[in-house]
Amino acid sequence: MDFWKSIFTLARRRSVGPPIFALAILVAVVAYLMLPTTYVSSTAMVLTTPTSGGTLSPDPKEAAGLTNPLLQFNDGLRTTAGILILSMNTPEMMTRLGVRPGGPTEITINDGRTNPDLLGISTNGPFVYVEVDSRSPAVADATVRKAGQLIRAELAARQRALKAPPSTYIAITDVMPPGTPEAKRTVKWGAAAGGLLAVMVVGFGLAYLVDRQRGNRRASYVVHAPWVAQPQRPAITPSAYEPDVPPPDVDAAPATTAPPAPRPSQNWDDDATAVIVVVSDEPQGGDRSGGLRLAPDPDGDAIGDGSGEDMSRPASRAG
Repeated sequence: MDFWKSIFTLARRRSVGPPIFALAILVAVVAYLMLPTTYVSSTAMVLTTPTSGGTLSPDPKEAAGLTNPLLQFNDGLRTTAGILILSMNTPEMMTRLGVRPGGPTEITINDGRTNPDLLGISTNGPFVYVEVDSRSPAVADATVRKAGQLIRAELAARQRALKAPPSTYIAITDVMPPGTPEAKRTVKWGAAAGGLLAVMVVGFGLAYLVDRQRGNRRASYVVHAPWVAQPQRPAITPSAYEPDVPPPDVDAAPATTAPPAPRPSQNWDDDATAVIVVVSDEPQGGDRSGGLRLAPDPDGDAIGDGSGEDMSRPASRAG
C-alpha cells in the first residue's frame, strides 16, 4: 500500500505527474501514426460433389440418380480441401501470388480456423479460407482474387491428373466472396497502448526511485546533524598553579581524583596565618621566664621551618 500511495502522491505533483502523462500520450500518438494501416480482404470456399455423385455408370443408356450436392459432404471432400490447402502454402504458389517473406503483403490459407465465423463449423465442412493483409487495399483485393483462381485451377488439375470422369469433378463454390478490403488498425492501437503503458511505468518507476533516495538522504542528515554540528572541545592545559605537572593524555581515561590544592607559600610576607603559642621552658615557680615559639599548624603543615623557634630572649627576674 505504501508503494501505491507514493505513486499517487507523485502523480499529483506538478513536476512529476503532468510531464509523464504528456510524454506517454505523445509516445502513443507517435506509435499510432508511425505504424502503417493494413487492409484485409478474405474469401471462403466450400467443396461440393456433382449432382450425379462421384460414380459414373458404365452403361451410358442407364441414367444415374441425381442428388443434392449440399447433402453429400463427407470425409473425401475434407481430404481434398486439405490437399488444396497444403498445395497452396508452398513457396512456389506464394511466388505466383506475389507474396514474399517479410514483405508488405501476407496471406493465410487454411480451413477457416483463424476466422471466428468459420471456427465452429470448419470441422464439419470442407472449407478453404483465404485472407490477405496488405498495406494497399488494391493489392489485398487483387491477391485474394488471384488466390481463389489458383485454388480452382489446382483442383481441376489434380482431378485431370487422376483421370477422373469430368462428370464426377468436385466443384468449388464461394461461400464468402471477396469484398471491399477493410482497414485493420488492431496493431496500431496495440502499439499505442503499449507505448503509453511503457512510458508511464518507466517514468513513475524512476520518479519513485529518485524520491526514495532523497528521502534516505534527508533521514541520514537528520540523524547525524546533532553531533556533527557539535563544536570540538578545547585542548586541556595544565593549571597555572601546577607548572611541573605534564598535560594529561587526551586518549587516556579521565582522572577521577580532584587536583591537589596549592601549597601555601613559606614567605612571611604572604597572606598566611601564623599561630603563635606561648610555652614555658620551666615549670611554674622556676627562675626562667617563658618565651614565644612557633607551633605547627593544626592541619599538620609547619609554619616556618617547624622547629619551634624561640621568638623571645630570656629575661632576668627582678629582685
